[in-house]
Parts: sequence; structure tokens; C-alpha cells
Amino acid sequence: PEVPEEPGVELPRPPEEPEEPEVELPRPPEEPEEPEDPEVEPPEPPEVDNGGQIEPVSLSQGATAAVAGGRVTVFAVDATQNIASIQITNGPAHGNVTVNPDNTLALVMSGSDYSGALSFDFKITYANGTTETRSAALDVAAPEQDAGWGEGKHYMLETDAQGDLVVETGDNHRKVYVSGSDGALTAADIAAREGVSEGTVTGKWLMDHPEYGGSEDMALATDVGMDLWDALLYPSGGTPTIASHWLMFEKGYTYENAGRLIGVAASGESPLHPLYVSSWGEGDRPVLTDPIKIYQLESQNVVFDDIAPQGGILSLGGENIIVNNSQVSDGGGIINIQNTEGFTLRDSDLSHILNPAQTDGYWSGGGTAFFSTNTTGILMEGNIIHHNGWEDDYLPDGSTEGGVPPTMFSHGVYLQNDTSDVTARDNIISQASSVGVQFRGGAFIEDNVFVDNNVAVNMMGGIYESQGDGPIGNFTFFTDNVVTSGAHKEWTHGAVGGRTLGVEVKAIDTTLLDNIIAHLADPDNPEELARKTVTHDALQIRNETVYDDTIIYNWAGGGWVSPSSVTDNGKVTDTDLADQTTIQRFAAEVLGQDKATIAELMEAILADEVDVTADDIIAYFQNGFGVEASGNGSATSHRFIPNALADGIRWDNRINWNNEELPDNGDRVDLGGNHVQYGGTTQLDDLDLGGGALYVNSGKLSVEDTLASSGDAGLIQTINAGQFWTDGYAGNQVLTLQVDGGRFANTGDVTGKTLLQATDGQTLLATSGATYKVTNGSQLIIDGSDARIGFDGASSGDAKLQMQNGSTLTFKGDADGFSTIEEFRSGAWDQAGSPVKSSVTLDGTLRIDLSDYDGGAGSHTLIAVDELLGQLDKIEFIGLGNGLDADLVVDHATDTVRLDISSGSGQGVTDIIDNVAPAVGPVVSDLTDDIGLPTEDQVWLLS
Repeated sequence: PEVPEEPGVELPRPPEEPEEPEVELPRPPEEPEEPEDPEVEPPEPPEVDNGGQIEPVSLSQGATAAVAGGRVTVFAVDATQNIASIQITNGPAHGNVTVNPDNTLALVMSGSDYSGALSFDFKITYANGTTETRSAALDVAAPEQDAGWGEGKHYMLETDAQGDLVVETGDNHRKVYVSGSDGALTAADIAAREGVSEGTVTGKWLMDHPEYGGSEDMALATDVGMDLWDALLYPSGGTPTIASHWLMFEKGYTYENAGRLIGVAASGESPLHPLYVSSWGEGDRPVLTDPIKIYQLESQNVVFDDIAPQGGILSLGGENIIVNNSQVSDGGGIINIQNTEGFTLRDSDLSHILNPAQTDGYWSGGGTAFFSTNTTGILMEGNIIHHNGWEDDYLPDGSTEGGVPPTMFSHGVYLQNDTSDVTARDNIISQASSVGVQFRGGAFIEDNVFVDNNVAVNMMGGIYESQGDGPIGNFTFFTDNVVTSGAHKEWTHGAVGGRTLGVEVKAIDTTLLDNIIAHLADPDNPEELARKTVTHDALQIRNETVYDDTIIYNWAGGGWVSPSSVTDNGKVTDTDLADQTTIQRFAAEVLGQDKATIAELMEAILADEVDVTADDIIAYFQNGFGVEASGNGSATSHRFIPNALADGIRWDNRINWNNEELPDNGDRVDLGGNHVQYGGTTQLDDLDLGGGALYVNSGKLSVEDTLASSGDAGLIQTINAGQFWTDGYAGNQVLTLQVDGGRFANTGDVTGKTLLQATDGQTLLATSGATYKVTNGSQLIIDGSDARIGFDGASSGDAKLQMQNGSTLTFKGDADGFSTIEEFRSGAWDQAGSPVKSSVTLDGTLRIDLSDYDGGAGSHTLIAVDELLGQLDKIEFIGLGNGLDADLVVDHATDTVRLDISSGSGQGVTDIIDNVAPAVGPVVSDLTDDIGLPTEDQVWLLS
């Protein structure tokens, strides 16, 4: 049924004209040979190049060292003798400090906004064997950027070997296949098959007949398919269900009037089991003409994949949304994401998007392909964003007699200054109406190509004077990007802004590393050079940077030159090769032509006629300009070393690794005690935490051989869609595992000392053939009722949880009850249920914490497995009160452990009941005697 819109809630129109840039660049004078001075002239870019690193800060005994807040500071310890090693004996109260392989110290304040006095202690061992203990005194300044570094906490799923998303299904799952072909089943077709009236074939009726729409052969016509889809999302009427349903459109067709695909509050079951809108069959992606809108109430965990949403995608509030391998082009729809936590735009094409209006015979507005505000956790990866907001046949005066003209209010991408934790990687952004990308809130910007834009890119760090905002955004890291060709589009119908501006930096303490800005015009094309009469700055820096080694070369047109523009900063040694390294020559080589244009190259890429990525173009330019590429992929051992040029916490930042390349499948990794944020898909051989912490935010990290934490205890946490899989753990140091979302999976034997706390997500204690031993001194804490914990696997092998003497198993209740250790269908394997043979061996202490329990009388299954073995040494109750009593039922006949809570004295009268038959096991009296439990008429003293 159609879900009524909430009263009083209006759907705002996507912004047609994002805010005007704060500084309008001067228009060139009519007579270039005698230019007037522009009203606003930025300072000359500072000469900053210190060889790709920041010199360590001297750490002298008795002196207080200054520390930049929210960043990484590397210290060199002053000593009169040769230092053999350093050990941190007492860490700082804020941040984290580790010892680098060269015995420098890395203090990482990323993720902390602390300022003030700080200290830590360390022990020096000198080469002659003597030791010395010191205390470091620090003065931490407030972070220059209020939001600090983005941590790379994005919504992203595991990917397969081809880079495609791995989308799992949950417990509430149906597939709905829709087709635009003449053979698609209509309501009349189904009625005739079933011998019922056409009016009988409703969405509710189809729910009870899953064969219809359940396969490609039984694909439904659009209206019938959407009736079924709506019924599945709202089986009780206006209240949505949480589900992992799939809506699949056949390729090669255009779907008009498909309606609202994601209704009010419709959400996936979990980050790992989203609602999924995709396609099937052969041919072009299915074109959806209606805009896809998420509004009124938030939707969570939604993935759009391999579709062509010509009407655009709008989210006015949501969490965990992915647009993957999709095409938004040749229409008025844009990607408009507001008030959202976790948005990913990946491997998609946004091209030729127009959203103009007409007034009295003139165009106004052209459209921005991707706009976002008040959104955190944005990932832009592998996209082509080309030629948006204008048409080639425009007239300078903006008349509708020509095509839609460019304006300074239309861009490739516009991320407002209140966006945060933005990552842009491996994108090609070309021929935007005005600015290629506006990163107004700061960002992690790596391996992108900006081609033929009036302004390539800006980074503002949240500074927006006209709104009264200072540096409210993130620090910016801008590395291994290429900017080439200043578009020099001109018009007379309104303000123009930049014509050939390269990179604008207003953010504070930005790092610009290994970037190339080259060839404002094609040096092989004298006509283009003559036409581009205005040269704006290649690099415009308005606040102090931390580091800048940008190569600027041949950034000059054929006429007026901004007085502050740098056209060649002397960093190119082979100018002959640099002159030949142009995007036009690259295009000709790729296309197999004598000559080629930027437009020809981009259209060929969009049409999949050539396989060209941003990395290909970057490699071509770096070779031509003598920039050494980061890593060559040959390293198999990697040590994490926080780099003061950037965040010092991100796994996906290659300068944080000793080889300046990311670990790959089959490699060995040492985190060196650092706190690291992970996102990606990697299968390691070995991982050593080194006493550090690993936060798995997205994707899947697997350890196929040895997991260790040498030197000190380590921590692994999974959140959102992050997965951590390990082939057991045998270390002596305590390994803390916090499953707050995503998935932890043990595929081997856990025999080391662990503390596992499961509050949400999935905890696979053992898969087929695996064993999780809670050893002496180890703890397993199941906190609340939201955790799925237990066993699943691909085959029918044994999956075991074994408590050992001295171990503790804790169940903590919440308002809704308790979680259960059991077999469950995780979704990691495409099968109906869990085939494993599960067992739990009881031993040690069982602790039941009812401090937060608010459910009143009721029965709660704590353990339900195929085989329940062993005996408990001790049972502890915490917080049983409010007039409640409890019975703990250990039932070896049904292989369950159950907690029955009833109204009572509030004294915590507790019975221990075991109904093992005498022929199978000991009688109750023998059991309680053996394990020292009270007899049935005894009262436990409970707190």
C-alpha cells in the first residue's frame, strides 16, 4: 500500500545554486597588455619542501616540548650516548605514543581535541647496556582545525577479487525481479494462471506466492513488482519491517513511474545485510527516471548497485548508503546527500547532468552532479565525474537559443563546509561548469585527476567567512593528484569566477605531497594557447601549510597572467619529457590516434571503449615529471609508522607504512603498538598488534596464519560493517576483542588469553572445525540483547566453545533481555541455515548481571546448542532485585541454559536445576555437590 506522507514535512528541492565562492577572482582587463591590479591578491605560495618529511622535534630532558593539537608529532630523544632501544613505560593521558624503528617517538593526537599539559614516561637502553628513565613534558596546542583528522570511518562492504561488492542477505530476505520486457508477468497474466480475478493479485497476495517475482524466469512487470516490493517493506501497513530484500531491474530497459523505491524509514537488517537495489541480465544498466528519495524518516543500510538512476538520488536523512557502479547521466537528477552518516559513491559515472531553469529567454542554473551538506563519512572512490552543468553549444549571453551555459554556481562536486571525514580517491573529475570539486570541509584527497575545469579543486577546512564559520572542518591531506588543463570557459551572462585556477587552499596546516599541476594549455596546440588569454594561479595558498612539494609546470596561457601565478617552480629537471607529457598525448596514445582531445578521451572512458583509470593517468604524468611512485607492490612485510605529514592512524594512508605502500593479500603486518583505523578488503598472512589497537570500520580484514600482540596487550574492535576474521589466537598477551558491530569470526583455534565483549553485530566464536577456548583468566562478556553470538560455517564440521577452569562467562541483561549463544545464519555463506555441529563446554564462572535488566518476569535462553557439556565451578548474580527471583536451568537433555525470572522476595532466591537423566549423567544432588553449588533450598547472597 502507498505509505502516506507525514503531514507538515515538505521535501526541499535540491539546491540548484550552491553558495557562491567567497573570493571572486578578478576578470581580466579588456587590454591584456596593460592589466589593472586585481582587488584581492593572494600571497605568493610559500616555498616549503623539506624532502617529504617533517623534521623530528627535539625532546630534551627537563624542557617542555610544544605539540600541535590533533596531529602527529615525531620526537628525537636528545642523548649523549648511542641509544639501543626505548620503551614506553607510562603512556600519555590523551593520545598514544609509540617507538619507531629508528628510536624516534611518535605522539599521535589524532582523534583527540585535548590541549594543555601532557606527559609520558619512557626508558632508554643505551648501546653500552646502561638504562635511564625519563619523563617527557609537553604543551599541546588546540587543533588548528576543529574537527581534526578524518578517520576514514565509511560505510563500505567487503569486495571480491574483481572489486565488486559482496552483499549478504539476512534472515528476512526476498528477491523481487522486475522486467520491462513484453514477457514480464502482469497482474492479468498471474490472474489467468491462478484462476483468480485480476484484483486479487495484490502485493499482499504476491507475498504468499513467492514464485512470482522470485526468479528471472518469473520476473514481474514494473507496477506489479513495485506492489510486491512495497508489501514486503510494509507487511503490516504503515510500519516498515527491517529486511534485506533485493529489488532487481532487468538491464536494457527504461523504467518510468517506478515510484518510491525506499519508503519512509525502510531499512536494511544490518550494515552487513542491507536493502539492495540492483539489476540483472545483459545490456545497459536499467534506467530509472523517477528520483530516488530518502526523506521524512531516516533509512539505514541501503545499497544501490549497477543501476542508472536518471532522476538522481536524494537523502535528507539516513545512515549507511552506498551508490556503487551506477550511472547518473543525461538528465536532471543529481546526487544530493544531506544530514546523513556514512555515504559512499563508488565506481560510478556522473556525466552530462543538467538541471537548468529558463527566465525570459535566458538560462539560469546548470546543476551540480554531487552535492552534500551536514554529512559525515563520505567516500568518493573510482568515479568519473564529467561535463556537468553546461552544454558545448552554449552562447556567452546565456540565451536559450543556445545550450545551457556554464555558471560559477555549478560544479562537479560541492561538499559543504559542514561535511566531515571525507575521502576522495581514484576519481577523474573533468570539464565541470566551474569548480571540479569543492572540499569545503577538508578531506583526505588521494590519486585523483582534475582535467580541464575552470577551477580544479579547493580545500577550505570549513572556513566560510560569509557564514561566520572559522576552521570548523578537518585537516586536509592532498597527495598524488594531477591537475591539468585550465578550461577557460567564458560567458557574459553573469559572474565568471576562475577560468584557469588550479588548486586553492584555505584550510590550515594542509599537506600537499607529490602533486603535479601542469599544462594550462596544450603546448602542441597554438590555437588553444592563444585562446586561453587568462592565467590564474596554479596553486593559491591562503593559510600556512605543513608541507608542500607541488610541481608546477607550464601553467600559462597566451595573455594576461595573474601576478601571483607560478608557471614553473623549477622542480622539473627533464623539460623535454615534461613538454611531451600532456593529457592530449596520453589520449591519442590510448585511443590509437595521431591526435585526440580531452573530450574524446572522456567519452571513450564513459562508453567503456578504453580501460583507463585515474591511476593510469597519474602514473603517466609522474613518469613524465620524475615523481617517484609510492611503493612498487613488492614489499611483503609492513610496519605501521605514524607520519607527521598526515593523520598517523589510517591503514589506507600509504605514507603511514614503512614502504609507502599498503599491505596486500598474503603480506605480514606489524602495527608497532599504534592505534589504527582500518577499511578495505585484505587477507594477511600474519598480523602483530604490538600492543596496539585495530579498529575495523568497514570491509573485511582476514588473518590466515598468525595473530599476535607482542610486547603488550592488544585490542581489536569491529563496528558498523567492519569484519575481522582470524585463524585462531595463541598469544600470551591479553587480546581484547570488542564486537560493537560488523563481524568477528574465528576460523581456527583460540587458545590464548582473551577478553571478548559482544554488544552488537555478529560474533562467530567458531566456524566449521574451529574452537574458541576461554582459558584461565580469560573472559567472554555478552552485553545486552543485540548481539548475535555463536556458530556458523560452510559445512557440518564441529564448532566449539570451551570454558576452562578459571574462566568467566558473563551475560549482561538490558531492557529487552539477553543475547543467546547459539547457531545462527550469519549470511557469510549463501545457505538457508547453519550446518555446523555446535557445542559448549561449561567450566569456570558463569556471571549473570541484571543491573540494567528491566524486563520483569520472563524466561531467557542463554545457551542453545547441539551438545551441552561440562559443569560450572561457580555462578554469580549481580543486581537481581526489584522483587524478582531467578532459576538457572542447566538442561543437558535439551542442551540449553535458561534463566527464568519470576516475581518473588527480591532476595534473589535462586535454584540451580539440571534435568540430566541418571542413565546419561549425574543426578542433581551429585551435580551440585560436585561443583559446589547450593542445594535447592539455599538462598544465595546476591548484590
